[in-house]
Amino acid sequence: MFAGPSNLGKSAIIASICAHVAMGRDFCGLPVSRSGILYIAAEAPKGVLNRAYPYLSQEAAQTAPFEVLDRPVDLTDQQVVGRLAEDALTFRDYHGCDDLMIVFDTLNICMPDGDENSSRDTGRVLANAQKLAQSTNAHVLIVHHTGASETSRPRGSTTLTANVDTGLTLHKADASQPDGTVLINIHKQREDSRAAPLAFHIRGFEIGKNRHGETTIVPWAVPFEAGSSLVAEAPARAAKSGKVPLSAQRADDLLRVITELGKKNAGQWHKPKSLGQMSGEPFNGIRGNADTMRKKVRESLDTLLKDGKIEECKEGVRLRAANPNQTKCA
Repeated sequence: MFAGPSNLGKSAIIASICAHVAMGRDFCGLPVSRSGILYIAAEAPKGVLNRAYPYLSQEAAQTAPFEVLDRPVDLTDQQVVGRLAEDALTFRDYHGCDDLMIVFDTLNICMPDGDENSSRDTGRVLANAQKLAQSTNAHVLIVHHTGASETSRPRGSTTLTANVDTGLTLHKADASQPDGTVLINIHKQREDSRAAPLAFHIRGFEIGKNRHGETTIVPWAVPFEAGSSLVAEAPARAAKSGKVPLSAQRADDLLRVITELGKKNAGQWHKPKSLGQMSGEPFNGIRGNADTMRKKVRESLDTLLKDGKIEECKEGVRLRAANPNQTKCA
């Protein structure tokens, strides 16, 4: 559960996190595994997309599995949550992800007839969220508000603190920090050690002009930690023994990108540089070195060519043509 006051940047931070997770990019110095994102944003779906825009507008995000739902899901209803689980698995499998992240923003919208001050109602919500996580292999994140006078914990029943695996609260930094600085405090961590607070700067990002010609600016959450692999790369992590070699992971990741692009346009050719920009976590450690990145993308594509999984010509690469009527390379 992630709780904080209104208008402090909760949705901007979560949208930033979700964009990184969907793209498989390390974030705030923390390693990230690419996962499908289902964002239940009944309160403000357009606002969520706007806040994710600084990241998802990049070419690298073309194959990011990021879906925003514009209707509420009643977390107090076990049957409704069960149907969501089925849809979530279909979404996960379609995008070839091992994991999911499901966000409910906000709690009060997702328990329409429930009382957040009732331990019975909130206990039912958290029990259904746990079942959803277990049945879909998902991380379930519930967004909530803190109280007007008590800002160190989620508003409502103490069940919302006691029964979650991880509890996070958002706070405005003190006056010594630049304007727009906020901190995430981890006040509960059931299985792992508590991490240090995470600092973000909420700044404006221009996304264009409205129909009146006025500039439109949306909140953009930028982590203070220069570990975001969309900004500055973290050092490469050595592969552990027994795991798939990094070279094979990179080839599989590029095949995933090419396959996703092929679903949109089977006949389109793609340049290696563009594919590298859309690659995920196996390339995170080298993304800051253009020459190394180019070489490793090339090696991965050569592996896929050798295995007969893709074809290449002067126009670029694509999945090997399965349709005899598909346009051949000139």
